Amino acid sequence: MISFHASHIVVTREDWGNLVVLSADEDLASEQYLMLQAKARYDDQDVRFGMDDIYVETCGQGWSWYGNIELFEVTRSRVSVQLSPEAAIRMRNDGKIEATFSLDETAYARLQKALAEIFEGEDYYRDRSI
Repeated sequence: MISFHASHIVVTREDWGNLVVLSADEDLASEQYLMLQAKARYDDQDVRFGMDDIYVETCGQGWSWYGNIELFEVTRSRVSVQLSPEAAIRMRNDGKIEATFSLDETAYARLQKALAEIFEGEDYYRDRSI
């Protein structure tokens, strides 16, 4: 399993959609991070190239996928991800990622809202802090 404490968290709403980054350091130098991107709308080209799903990246661009998420769970102090068996094979581990964090109420509410938007309609998303 990949596990780290995210001391730096970015939650932004861009013109194209949502971006969430949980990382052990501000500049991603340690390559201990989890990045999620979801477009507000996917176009025909996204569909044609299989890029019409949530983009997930961890520990460098070599471990990145569109989709391949089997479970995403958020609690008040951590996120847990289970990626597909195909992703786990590529990662040479069990495909699990866990990032702990400590956020004040306002920052946590922003994270929670962004994750709810990113995973809207996905049955594998669980918010255990509600």
